Amino acid sequence: MVSKEHVQRLWTVGSYSDTIGPSFLSMAAHLVEAATVDADDRVLDIACGTGNVAITAARRGAQVTGLDITPDMLEDARENAAIAGVDDIEWREGDATELPFEDDAFDVTLSCVGHMFANPPDAASLELRRVTKSGGRIAFTSWTPRSVVPAMAKTLQEYLPPNPDASPPPFLWGDEEVVQERLNDGVSDVSFETGVVEQLSLSPSHSWEMIRSQSGIFIVALEDVDEDDYPALSEDMIATIEEYFDDSQNTVSMEYLITTATVD
Repeated sequence: MVSKEHVQRLWTVGSYSDTIGPSFLSMAAHLVEAATVDADDRVLDIACGTGNVAITAARRGAQVTGLDITPDMLEDARENAAIAGVDDIEWREGDATELPFEDDAFDVTLSCVGHMFANPPDAASLELRRVTKSGGRIAFTSWTPRSVVPAMAKTLQEYLPPNPDASPPPFLWGDEEVVQERLNDGVSDVSFETGVVEQLSLSPSHSWEMIRSQSGIFIVALEDVDEDDYPALSEDMIATIEEYFDDSQNTVSMEYLITTATVD
């Protein structure tokens, strides 16, 4: 089992809040729109990170709680909310697999590429449903298995030592069949929609430099790569990103899946 301290470190090192999180603003808005959040809703944003979803939902007039396991992320979320002119969001520290809320506490429960990293996934799925009232909505995004982030993770895995205790890949939350199995019989009206985030970059090598130096997940994982293997890894990673790079726009396309469902 991965420790809480390890998870917090993944999201603290690097500069996710300044360089990576802002790229996902359009996805946050897409998620809130897909969940049809309105002013009558009590909304929970699980693994809220820098507050993109929570702030977007609050600007619709909803009563919002943002939860994250990393205190530094919550501080960034508070700062972003203040800058956005939103001052009535409740920010809570907590784990997506053990949410500190009563049953049926929310009308809408959301997560934007956040709860997908919670382990075990079945516990995260149960908690999504438990805290959402009957007739309420859950909605979340995940990178699809065919998108650039899983492709980079696969490339990186080839240079890491075997780990028989590794958690299930988080990107399985972007596989429709897996999502149906995990939500099981507790929901109805399940629907799926794909979207794309376009991350600005000058080239595949420029993108890799940003990721390896700013993304905590990759920074920590790279600590286990043999130093002699690093040049080959960088070459392979740049080639991987090249497949998703659009030089007519200077962007890397990042496909995600939105799942929405009604809790029974």
